[in-house]
Amino acid sequence: APTGSGKSTQLPQILINNNVVKSGGIVVLQPRRVAARMLARRVAGEMGCRLGEEIGYQVRFEKMISDKTKVRFVTEGILIRELISNSSLSHVGAIVFDEFHERHIYSDVLLAIAKKLQEETRPDLKIVVMSATLSTKSIAEYLSPCQSIKCSGRTYPVDVRHVNLNVNSQTISESVIKAIKSEVIKKGLEGDVLIFLPGAFEIRKTIEKLRLIKQLKGCLIVPLYGDLNPNDQDYALQPSDKRKLIVSTNIAETSLTIDGVKIVIDCGLARIPSYDDVRGINTLLLNKISVASADQRAGRAGRVSAGSCIRLWSESDHAMRDKELPPEIKRLDLTEIVLLLAVFNPKIIDDLKWLDPPSKESMSKAKEFLVSLNAISRKDGSVTPTGKMMSSYPVHPRFARMIIEAGSRGGLNEVALSMALIQGRNIFDKKIQLKSSEFAHKNDISDFQPMIRAWIYAYRAKFDYQKCHAFDIHSKAAREVLSIFRSLTDIAKKQGLKVNELSSNFCGESIAKVFLVGFYDNLYRKLSKSTLSCELVGSRRGKLEKGSLADASDIGVAAEVNEIEGKDVSVVISKSTSIKLPWLKEVLGNYLTVQEISRFDKQRRRVITESITKCMDLVIDINELNNSSNAESANILASEIIDGKFKLKGWNDKCNSWILRVEFVSQCFPEYEIPKFTEIDKLLVLTDFCEGALSYKEIKDKECWPYLEKWLSPIHSQTVKKYAPDRIKLENGIEAKVLYTSNGPKISVLLQRLYDINITPLLCNGKIPVSIEVLGPNHRPVQTTTDIARFWKESYPDIKKQLKGRYPKHEWR
Repeated sequence: APTGSGKSTQLPQILINNNVVKSGGIVVLQPRRVAARMLARRVAGEMGCRLGEEIGYQVRFEKMISDKTKVRFVTEGILIRELISNSSLSHVGAIVFDEFHERHIYSDVLLAIAKKLQEETRPDLKIVVMSATLSTKSIAEYLSPCQSIKCSGRTYPVDVRHVNLNVNSQTISESVIKAIKSEVIKKGLEGDVLIFLPGAFEIRKTIEKLRLIKQLKGCLIVPLYGDLNPNDQDYALQPSDKRKLIVSTNIAETSLTIDGVKIVIDCGLARIPSYDDVRGINTLLLNKISVASADQRAGRAGRVSAGSCIRLWSESDHAMRDKELPPEIKRLDLTEIVLLLAVFNPKIIDDLKWLDPPSKESMSKAKEFLVSLNAISRKDGSVTPTGKMMSSYPVHPRFARMIIEAGSRGGLNEVALSMALIQGRNIFDKKIQLKSSEFAHKNDISDFQPMIRAWIYAYRAKFDYQKCHAFDIHSKAAREVLSIFRSLTDIAKKQGLKVNELSSNFCGESIAKVFLVGFYDNLYRKLSKSTLSCELVGSRRGKLEKGSLADASDIGVAAEVNEIEGKDVSVVISKSTSIKLPWLKEVLGNYLTVQEISRFDKQRRRVITESITKCMDLVIDINELNNSSNAESANILASEIIDGKFKLKGWNDKCNSWILRVEFVSQCFPEYEIPKFTEIDKLLVLTDFCEGALSYKEIKDKECWPYLEKWLSPIHSQTVKKYAPDRIKLENGIEAKVLYTSNGPKISVLLQRLYDINITPLLCNGKIPVSIEVLGPNHRPVQTTTDIARFWKESYPDIKKQLKGRYPKHEWR
């Protein structure tokens, strides 16, 4: 049914009023907390009952339900955790999957489990899947046999216009302001305005600009996004006597009917969360929304009357967009899902029939990570006692593992509070560098230390706005952290874990060791003391967030590693804690390896040997050793010579000539089996030559010939010298040096010294004639010949004519 048709509010009432569900409650799954709260409040009002009685809601760390509650509006994670304690969901009579087109990860998992329960043990369980933009064919086939119902509902026409403003990450706010002025104010459009933007940063920036427009002075301009305080979210949705402009993320894309909205301005962009399996990082990049999302957004303008939707991209761009966003199960981290399924039933992971199955690689990586946390068995995937405890916490498994670890190491309250601070909104009013915070101490090693002290201050001030604001603390955000913190520590107490007294002067070492347990895969090392650039486990690169208290240390562990798009795309390492090598050895000793490696130091031009300590594939410590020359050192020096990094005076023309002589004789007399001199042979000779040395200085003037000469056996060496001599005596008694080239042997002789020579010299038992390069009186070649007799007869007369006049003092016969 289309947007505005009353699916979310009316269907639960229909199920109750018609006694469709005989036993058990009705659970309406919502993708967002604000939608669950608002819809429960709306339905309770329509039914004339108090919220929390017949109609209630339940989201993470917050609930309003009672024994009388028949309909619960819940976020998906709530129901999947109820499976752990009640695998048949006997307390649930119907599950309504609202806004299923969003394909949240928990929705897909719950639908697969509900389908399995219905087919095997719970035939009475009712399953309803709803959406305004869902393609019904695939889901109907998946749930077959089932009924597919379509209804028009109460909808109004929406005039969709495309205004191509070439929106990008840097022009979003300016583009919205242009659209407001040209498409709303100038054209006199009436009604409340809903503006869709990618995130809180763009929302704040746009609201600032909107408040400067004089035609909007009497309007109420409010933000709406997921991290906003629940009261502020409710305020944005409440009717107002003033014209209202709601500047929102995609939180307002579905479920919510906002009275008075007649105009939607859609920038067409959203920050889409994904998980990069290869790099092991979360990504939050700006992407174009799908056609389905655009339709949902446009539908907001036609809920209560005819409306307008202004899209800030072209129709041709629209035609090229994806029809739907890939389901989350295809693009997000599956660790939490795999743990909960293992607790529910380890065999079900492979048995579930998925609407869209997750990739084998993603499932395998999630299982491997859980094994490393000691949550599941590597052998059969069954949950361990630790894993069972971890599943009780409504947080990511790594957070749960850390709380349990802190129960034995100490500092559980500080760790639980750190987890709550990660889960909640930033408790500081503005972006501050933690190092410069008034709550930072000189010897702090973790970004969490000033955050915890700031929260403790807010808590002791009873979250008083004025007292908190004086220190740039967001009092409402700090108050929200309290409920998360208490929820986590209450679970820890029920499990019998040791919960210490919360202190602002806690030991940084204890929290550091616990973070190593949960975030060992986010271990990093700074590339140098003067940079924020780091290398992480898994051959990843990123930059430490500016102002981090961990930047003084070479090694650290991060609670967050995210790829974020701003002016450019960058991997940001944040919420970090310094790590010392002894702590690493204590906690992650099984992951450490120590290896001695020799290498050539270009600066000192010598071979050095280093002891390299690695954690997994990350180099975390390097120490130079007092090394002595060995075969490896000689090989390294030899390789540097071959690579042309430096030259040897001792590798002279004699050496190069010898190699050519060997090659020459080898070709002429293959029967002697004289080996050819290859690059490998050169490396062997030079390695022998470099033996006993560590530096270039020790070998640069050393003679190479003795080492090259002994490369051949004595017999082969004598054979080369015999058939490829370095000098030969010519017919007239003079000696000439033989040059061996790729074209054969050659001698260079002055013309006058060739008089009385009529026979071309031969080598290799007369097999190969020697090329004679005839030089003029100026020692420049005038001709090259392999037939000296022919030269005298045919070429010499012309040469004599040319040169005799220029060189009359020379002999000319």
